[in-house]
Order: sequence, then structure tokens, then C-alpha cells
Amino acid sequence: KVQHFRIGIETMALDDENVRNEIEPKDNDRHEIGAAPPIINQQRVRFIPYPHKTLGSGDSIQCKWETIHNRNTSSSSLLDFTQRNAYTQGVCIPPTLSDTLHIFSSDEAIQCLSSEIQQRDIRVILSGDSYMKQLYIGLADILLSTHISDDKEMKDNVQRSKILANAQYWMNKRRETNATFPYVQYQCEEDCYGKKALDICSQCINSFSRNNSLGDDAVWVVGVGIHTYARVKKQVDVAIQHIQHFLDTEGEHKRIIYVSPPKYFYRDDYPDQTRNMELVYRGLLPHVAPENPAHPFLDVYELTKSCTMENCSFDGSHRSRYVNRWKAQLLLNTLCEVQ
Repeated sequence: KVQHFRIGIETMALDDENVRNEIEPKDNDRHEIGAAPPIINQQRVRFIPYPHKTLGSGDSIQCKWETIHNRNTSSSSLLDFTQRNAYTQGVCIPPTLSDTLHIFSSDEAIQCLSSEIQQRDIRVILSGDSYMKQLYIGLADILLSTHISDDKEMKDNVQRSKILANAQYWMNKRRETNATFPYVQYQCEEDCYGKKALDICSQCINSFSRNNSLGDDAVWVVGVGIHTYARVKKQVDVAIQHIQHFLDTEGEHKRIIYVSPPKYFYRDDYPDQTRNMELVYRGLLPHVAPENPAHPFLDVYELTKSCTMENCSFDGSHRSRYVNRWKAQLLLNTLCEVQ
């Protein structure tokens, strides 16, 4: 186990070609985007309905990033592309979850979220700010068993939007050609980004749910922290109240998993952001799972706090692609159980 690792990240600019024509690199481990990954493991994976599974929050899920290169040869041969890359690029497993956290293969993730396999009308919709876009891309990497856009890093919103569009295109393409592939989308960006009142976000969720006949197994994964804080003029208590009200409203529908903001490292242009966003995060902990099981919660604060390596973040808030795939693994551990 090696801690404080470094993996070279090249600065690459996305070209202007249409995402449909973008060529994905292929090697012996990577699968073509349009093809389903081979079945590596036949373990049964079960979808966990609302309120899903609680992994913990706050200090109880502190973790240290590590890479694991020298796994037992026989065990390594059973790992797929997604699992091997998780171990070699980095994992952050809290000691409290060391015996229960599972690193999902692409096939296992598909099994869990597939309506056809589970015989449930499972729909997973991510919504919210730029961190939620990156979480969607990380989850798409896992489900498609590849690294979208050659794992290019997202240095700004233009690159992020382009890679998101690429991920959405290939996710929809796979679903069109494979009935077992999960329904996973990113929706309500404009209304749920956090720049508008959160009641408007709820209205968008209601409208999309109604228009698409979403049922009891629809899961909305939402994060709105930083822009809500900015919208209320950086008043910590007011930001907490707005998010808490949103969670109470959505709790009646039993459909939301709220995602914490990341750890923000100090920046001269945002001198108060580090402290105040931690106050927003900690102020919400009594109102979300596990303290309040009615409000399912995915806590990514601690894993981003410990991600201090040079290749972890370029701006102190948005994290590299492998970190977002790890967030997606935690989301899968919230929604899925290997039996």
C-alpha cells in the first residue's frame, strides 16, 4: 500500500469535433463504448430501495488515499477494468467500512441498477452543480467500462460540459442497444444548480418525474451546496436552512440522496469559502443520515479533504477523474448490495 501517490496528469485541450465522432482509445483492457463489458463475476447484486444504505458521515468516515498494486495474482485475474483501475489509481476506504465496502465491477454496477435484471422500475437521475456533473461522468465511466474522452481532466466548465455531453451520448446509445443497461441521466441542471431557489429545483424534479412516469424506485442524487451558499449572500445559517427545507420537502416523496459539498482548500480569491462551506457541511449533518435516516446522504467531504496529492485537484475544489469514480463507487455502495 502506497500513500501520497502521484500519477502524471497531462493538460489536454478538447478539440471541437462533435462528441459522436470522438474516438475513444482502446487497449487490451478497455472495451469499445458501444459494446457491453464481458461478465467477470456472477455474484448476485441487489438494488437497495429507499432509504438505501447509510455509509456514515462526518468524522466516522475519515479515510486515507492509497494505491494497491500488488494484489494476489489469482484474485487480480478476476478484477475487471474498472476494479483494477480503482486499485491502481486510488481508493479511500474508511476503517469503519473496511469489511463492508465493495469495489464494484462494471457488470455488478449494471446488475444493480438494471430494471430488467432487478425486476424493478429503477431510474437514477443526478442533478445539481458542477460536482454532480463530475459524479455523473464518474458513474458513466464505471457503467460503460471505459474512461470517457480518454480520461481527460476537466479544467473549466467548457471542458466539463463537453465531456458530460459525450458521457450522456454514450450512456443513451448503450441503453438503446441493450435492454439490460441502466437508466441513468443528468437532468434539471438550470433549476437545480443552486443558483435559483430550491423550490424551483423541486418543481423541476416533480415535472420530470411526472412526465417520465417515475415510480417508487426512482433515485434523485442531488448536490446544491456551493451555489446555494453564494445565492444567499454567503450567510451560512441561511444556506443551511434553505437546504434543510429542500430536504424536508423532498423527504415526503422519498426519492432524494443528498450529496455533500467537497472540502474546499484555501484560495486567495475566495478567502472565506473554506471555513464557511465546512460550516454549511457540518451544520447539515444532524439533519441527514445516519442522524436522520429519512434524508439519505452521500458524504464526500472527508475523502476530498484527505485528497491532497498533486494530481488530485487543479483548483482546490473540483477533483480529478479517478476521485469522481471513487465517489461513484460510494454511491453504488449506497444503492447496491452484493449477496
